[in-house]
Amino acid sequence: MIARPAARTARALSSLLAVAGCLTAPLLLPSAAWAAGVDDGAEPGDGLSVLETLLWFVGAPLALFAVIAVLVSAPSMARGPRYRPALGWWAAPVWFNGPDDADTAVRRAVPTSGGGGASARW
Repeated sequence: MIARPAARTARALSSLLAVAGCLTAPLLLPSAAWAAGVDDGAEPGDGLSVLETLLWFVGAPLALFAVIAVLVSAPSMARGPRYRPALGWWAAPVWFNGPDDADTAVRRAVPTSGGGGASARW
């Protein structure tokens, strides 16, 4: 049987090794890529012309803005006009859950007498 101080020491040592492994692994894993050669920017390549600079830093953001604006406004443009309270109503009347022949039902309707409606006297 292991004595308590020895078990505590073994547990502390294993915890220390686990933490050390977690801290050093990110430094050791990319070492193979560093061994291939160091790119310090000694050969940066050709620079951008004025036209290319304007294209990338002005044209591309404007094109992205235009695409987003079209994507945002396209659904409302496809739906068509909406009803505005100040304008007249242009759509045909609809009787929800009413009879199939609404005109005949309205002509045959009998007016109520002695109450009803908002007065709640039926």
